[in-house]
Amino acid sequence: MLINRKNILNFLDLVKWFGLRKIYYSYKKNCLEKELKSSLIKKDVAKFLIDKYDGNQGQNVDSKNASLGFGLLHYALVQNLKPKNILVVGSLKGYVPMMIASACRDIGFGKVDFVDAAYDETDDGQNWQGIGFWKKINPKDHFAQVGVDKHIITHLMTTLEFAKKYQSKKYQYIYIDGDHSYKGVKLDYKLFYPRLEKGGIMSFHDIVASGQLTGGDYGVKKFWQELRIQEKITFPFPKNSGLGILQKR
Repeated sequence: MLINRKNILNFLDLVKWFGLRKIYYSYKKNCLEKELKSSLIKKDVAKFLIDKYDGNQGQNVDSKNASLGFGLLHYALVQNLKPKNILVVGSLKGYVPMMIASACRDIGFGKVDFVDAAYDETDDGQNWQGIGFWKKINPKDHFAQVGVDKHIITHLMTTLEFAKKYQSKKYQYIYIDGDHSYKGVKLDYKLFYPRLEKGGIMSFHDIVASGQLTGGDYGVKKFWQELRIQEKITFPFPKNSGLGILQKR
């Protein structure tokens, strides 16, 4: 049997009622203190998540220092809001939907509808850095690698197709990171903001991004600036992306 900290704790847990309680609790306290002094998020785990699910600079991640960036922010919001139904629109290789589904797994409930049209570089006028990833792999197996497959369903279709197919669905948390054109992000807002329940949160990626991609001009920034809702929070970092959050009153 491999001798490690977990095995030692399991052994002491069995014998602590035979006069070894003091040793057990002392060792356990020492283990906890060592863990807290290192990090609440293990570096090897964070680096795996970032690399496997393509957490990139636009998500404010730092693989070298194992910083999960916006992924950890989404995780914390779901942990606190405790939504039963979540909608995620768009993701290159699943970083944000994975982090959100991980929060659902850890609180014990919650389902994520992940919608992505799976466009790639050949889809002129529709692709926004897409690589057709979701049509090349099995999404369920991809998310199963970190044990979140039971909390996420992947829908390979456009947001308009999804909205028409599932007309009665309501959500408590919505994340928009799909079509980055002004027309596209405005459509996603019009499609899904009415389906956001009172008190729910809707967030948008790339609210400070500018320039062009194969899909055309970035338009999320313009839409975010025009959005006349008082309860808006803007994270203008990193400079090439940013994150915007609003709550429905």
